[in-house]
Order: sequence, then C-alpha cells, then structure tokens
Amino acid sequence: MQKKFIYYFIILTVAESLALLFLAFTVQLRSPRTLLSKYLVSDNVSETIINVASSRTEELQRKSLLIVGQGRSGTSFVSKMLATGERTLEVYEPLRYHNLTNDEKLQVLRAFLSCRFTPSTLWEKDYFPPFWNLTEGTYNVEPSKNLACKKLCKGTTFCFLADELVQRFIDKCRHNFDNTVVKELIDRLPYRSLSSVMPEITKHTKNTDIRVLHVVRDPRASINSRIKLGWMPDYNSSNFEPRIRKYCDEINENIEFGQQLNESLRHRYKLILYRDIAARPVDTAREVFKFAGFDMSENTLRWIANMTNPKKKDAIKEKPYSLVRDSKANIDKWRRESPPERTRIIERVCKPLLQRIGGFHMMSSKF
Repeated sequence: MQKKFIYYFIILTVAESLALLFLAFTVQLRSPRTLLSKYLVSDNVSETIINVASSRTEELQRKSLLIVGQGRSGTSFVSKMLATGERTLEVYEPLRYHNLTNDEKLQVLRAFLSCRFTPSTLWEKDYFPPFWNLTEGTYNVEPSKNLACKKLCKGTTFCFLADELVQRFIDKCRHNFDNTVVKELIDRLPYRSLSSVMPEITKHTKNTDIRVLHVVRDPRASINSRIKLGWMPDYNSSNFEPRIRKYCDEINENIEFGQQLNESLRHRYKLILYRDIAARPVDTAREVFKFAGFDMSENTLRWIANMTNPKKKDAIKEKPYSLVRDSKANIDKWRRESPPERTRIIERVCKPLLQRIGGFHMMSSKF
C-alpha cells in the first residue's frame, strides 16, 4: 500500500512539473513575434485563421483593386480618388521600398489586396514603415532596436515594439476597411508585365474579388513629363529612341494582354486613358467605381471637383508631384512644351501604341 502511494505521489509530481513547464513555455512564447502570429494566416489554405474568430468583414468577400501604370500616367490621381470612398484602404506602391524577388512581389500584392498575411520574414519590422499613414500618423522604425517611434509635440518621442504596429495595421485592414486599393508602377511588377501578375493574384487569393485597373497616358504627354523631371534623356541623346521604344512596346504589350484575356479573367481587367480622366473625370470615376464594385459617395464628387477645377489660389500649388490640376488644360499641355522634332520621333517609334489607344489622329503638326 505504501509503495502504491509512493508511485502515485511520484506520478502526480511529474505531471505537475510537466504542467508547470508547459505553462512557462507557453508564457515564454508570447513574444512580440508570437503575438503577431495570431494575426497571420497559414500558408496551408485548408487551415483557418489562427486564434482569430471570423469577423463580419472576413465573412463577406473583400473587394480590392490593383491600379497599375507607368509613372506620370495618372495612377496616383485615380488611387487617391478611390481612397475617398467609404471603408476603403489605400496602399501606395508597396513594392517600392524593397529589393524583392518576383515571388515575394506576388506575395506582397496578395497580402495587401486581401488583408491576409501569411507567416513570412517579409512582415518583419523593417518592411512596414511606408504604410503607417493611417490615423496614427507616420512612424519611424529603428530595425536594430525593433522599435516604432513617433515624434510628439514639444520634441518628445513615443516608442513601442515595431511588431505591435504590424498587428495594428493588419487588424485595421481587416476590420475597419471593406475594400483595398493598391497602386503600383508596372516597372516594379515581376517581369514588368501584367501577364505575370493577373492570373497569380486573381485566382490564388482567397476570399477577395480582385480587379486590375490599367491606366495609360498618351506617350507624347508622359514622355514630355518624364523628360521635364529628368527621368528620361531628350531627343538629342543617342539613348532617346531605344528608351522610348522599350517604354512604348511594354505599354502596348500589356494592353494587348489585357484585351486578349480569356473569359474567366476578362471581367477583371479594365483599361482607362488619362485623357478620359482629365476630360470627363466624374463619368470616368463612375465607371471605375462600378468596375471595382465600390460605392461612390458625395465626398468623392467633391474631391474630384476640387482636384480638377482648382481655384486660382490652389492652381498656384500645381507642382510636378501635385494632384491639383486644371485637368482639361493638362491633356494637351505637351503640344505647347514638346519640341516638334521630339514629337515626330515619338510618333514614329510609338505608332503601334498610339494607334491602339486611338491617339494617332492627334498627330502634332500644328505648333
């Protein structure tokens, strides 16, 4: 009897010790990185979200829009316009700040469009700083210290663990917004091509209806703008013709891909032209909101009016990167600014693109 009691006591002691060890191990695991894991989604699509009950916004299918185009084509204007909609989150150029592989680029686009972040080193502390433009304002992250800091009034600084900022972003993305708008330049897409992105993000992203809006501007106007900013050599350079040929061919190939999509993807692609945005901004906005499946509000109409028909005092603010524009006057601004020889070269080299977008009849001959 005494031996049985001793055996029972030993077993009980061992069990208690194991329980305490397990409890200690569990508590130890609650580091910032582990806390973050509860916001992440398993790579295995058959698994459910870890430790997070489905919310109303996750039960409904999310509607998201990827806006793509070349720089100086109007993508920023369209992105900001859509962000004026209710419960719409704007993510501005998420591929801009990191040297990512093509697979990582697709992972980033899927994650931001769907608000479903699979466990990955991509979401560590040094990735997110560009996106802290929600209600908290802008934060600076110190990767070596794993701290996210915000300067307050009177020179004081408030800091906390950077991982907490990631948690906040994912939580807000899922629960405060029903739609996401991601704006990105085609230059940063895998292979600079829509064909490498559209099938991957539209077919392989769970619980999200993703559409792609392709914004294209007359190359005579966009190249003129690029030259003014020093992004491209002018027509008197030996590199001018090869550069504009590559530029126009890439745009033309991406439009051709979008227009030849099969039935399963055709309804997910829309091409809009800068000149339509500038000439009839409200009608074009209605088309874009309808395509994306977003609700258009009175706030959006007011925003369009303020941005495209600025008062004199606001028109003074027009700068290279400003969204404030006298939109109709801006359509053919290149005609007044571009030297005739430059325009002739662009029209010759970019003729296939100009014909495709219906702009070749606008040939420059009147200066």
